[in-house]
Amino acid sequence: MFHKGATAVAASKSGGYFVAVKREGIFHYSVESGWQQLFKLKHKIHAISYIGPYLFGVGENGTVIRSGDEGHTWALSSFPTNAVVWSITGRKDGFVCAHGKHSIYVSNDFGISWEIMKPFAHVNHPPVIRSLCAAGDHLYIGTQIHEVHGGIWVYDLESEQVFLLNREKHRMTASMLLCQEHLLVCALGSKKGKKGSVQILDLHTNILHDIQSQAFAREESFLDVSEDNSIVYVTTSQDEHGFSKVYQLDIEQKELKWFDTIKGHGFRVANQNENFFCAGLYESKFVRPYDEPALIH
Repeated sequence: MFHKGATAVAASKSGGYFVAVKREGIFHYSVESGWQQLFKLKHKIHAISYIGPYLFGVGENGTVIRSGDEGHTWALSSFPTNAVVWSITGRKDGFVCAHGKHSIYVSNDFGISWEIMKPFAHVNHPPVIRSLCAAGDHLYIGTQIHEVHGGIWVYDLESEQVFLLNREKHRMTASMLLCQEHLLVCALGSKKGKKGSVQILDLHTNILHDIQSQAFAREESFLDVSEDNSIVYVTTSQDEHGFSKVYQLDIEQKELKWFDTIKGHGFRVANQNENFFCAGLYESKFVRPYDEPALIH
């Protein structure tokens, strides 16, 4: 059933993983219980995330889904956009934020009601939004490739002011998360050439570390980043042989350590301590690094 590949994954608070399977819907996977379909859905979901007690999923054509009971039931809705929604972020106080092409959709009640905000209203030829990360009263916005306005922007949610934090002319910021409350970890990808990297930006000092793979030839794109108990994994796009990689990021040593390979793009990764689940273009993989890997079709 799972030969079509998966497009998103999130670690469940109660064990196992929530997995978005292309054109089939949301499933739960665990070693103990195997696969269980929770919600049938034809729309592709590109990100699944906990925000407070709720699970959210977002994807193509503005699709947004929400569950308040650990994935047993879901409410389906959509934002007023035909764009792909790649990212959703939020806080435990009810703040939730997703994006369209240039706009963001903001809720202060865990997605019951929404308002539209336009952080790039005063920017000529604005970039297309690719990733989001909420940190206090600031929203970090990663863009797709844009030679003039590409990179990571900071949007002050109180003053509604926006400024460019880190310019990237030839790379997209595919995914971001906050580690240790002050380190913004970003997965960056290029369209041409092996220019993908993982960046660690210290929000206290503005010191930026750009980390590339040393184990293999350089990667064209890093696509996703996941963290649990200070253990961080990142995934890549597929190489010329059709395989992508999963690396563990050593934040202290600023190193990427190769852990596994998966067929096709490694769209998303989620981990529980050292164990991780990678949602790939052609296959999904649950790995306990110190046991034999389990390949899931």
